[in-house]
Amino acid sequence: MATIDQIRLSALANTKTGQTEYTAASSAKGNFKQILKSAVKAPENLEAIFTEAAKKYGVSEKLLKAVAKAESNFNPSATSKKGAAGVMQLMPATARSLGVDDPYDARSNIMGGAKYLRENLERYNGNVDLTLAAYNAGSNNVSKYGGIPPFKETQEYVKKVKNYMGAGDSETSGYGSNISNALEYLTGQSWEEENGSLVPEKSDYLYLIELMKLRMQMASSRISGQFDSDDSADGSIFNL
Repeated sequence: MATIDQIRLSALANTKTGQTEYTAASSAKGNFKQILKSAVKAPENLEAIFTEAAKKYGVSEKLLKAVAKAESNFNPSATSKKGAAGVMQLMPATARSLGVDDPYDARSNIMGGAKYLRENLERYNGNVDLTLAAYNAGSNNVSKYGGIPPFKETQEYVKKVKNYMGAGDSETSGYGSNISNALEYLTGQSWEEENGSLVPEKSDYLYLIELMKLRMQMASSRISGQFDSDDSADGSIFNL
């Protein structure tokens, strides 16, 4: 049975091969970190708040920024004719339910918006279209019509936000993606201990992919061994 050190050595060897193949393409396309950035650029004074809110509530930062762009164009002082306020355009009752005391405080408003998006993502099993429809028209209307309401404003809103996300009409996820959690699970070591940084590089993603491949191969091998053995109660296939 391979040890975690052996898994790491194999993964790193495969990573170096993949990284060599990637170098030429990356020089032409730009830095990998730039590729990962949202299609929507928030004002510098709000960037850290969006990152914090996305991480805290486990929602996609792209989704969060795209909603803010569509709702207020990142204006903390925006007020709609219906009374929605702030960056995420929270209605007074919604803001209160989310614990937002001052909807014109950018941080509080964005945190509330992130929480609200997370609640809707959970309600609709991660369906971004329904989450956005509920954000715009309310969950009661989504339930009433069994999907995106037949309101032109809402239908255009869903398309607009997804375009801001860079997704167009394709499927996308509203949940956040945290490579550090995955690496910590696979290696038993925290991201900061290993790298001293919270920013993943291309090699880190290749490393993660190779680790996952090896873990799946080892799990598959153990499953086959259990079928060939009369004693299958010695341990779980996941205890690698």
